[in-house]
Amino acid sequence: MSEPGDEKLEASEAPAEPEESLRSMLRGALREEGPAPDVLAGVQKKIRERSKGKFYADGWSTAKHPPLNTYLITSLIMLAILAVSYALLSPLVGSPEPVRNQPVPIQIIPAK
Repeated sequence: MSEPGDEKLEASEAPAEPEESLRSMLRGALREEGPAPDVLAGVQKKIRERSKGKFYADGWSTAKHPPLNTYLITSLIMLAILAVSYALLSPLVGSPEPVRNQPVPIQIIPAK
C-alpha cells in the first residue's frame, strides 16, 4: 500500500506532467522546419534499377527540364498530318442538295 507522503508527491506531480507535455508539443509545433527533401528522383532511380529499366528507362521522363525538341517535333508532325488529311478530304465535300418533303402515301390493307 502507499504511504500518506506518496499521495502528496503524486498529487503535486500530476499537474506538472500535462504542462510539460503541452510545452514540449508547443515547442515541436513552433519549431521551424527546413525545406522538404526532393525524393522523386531517388524513387524513380530505385524503381528503374529494380525493374531493370522497365519503368523510367527513357531518361526524358526523369529529366529536370522538359524535352522541348521532342515536343516541337511532335507538334510539327501532328500539324503535317492534319494538313494532309484536310487536303485529301476537302475535295469530297459536296454542295447540299435540296430535299423534297412530301408525305408518303399510306397503303391500308383491307381487313378480311
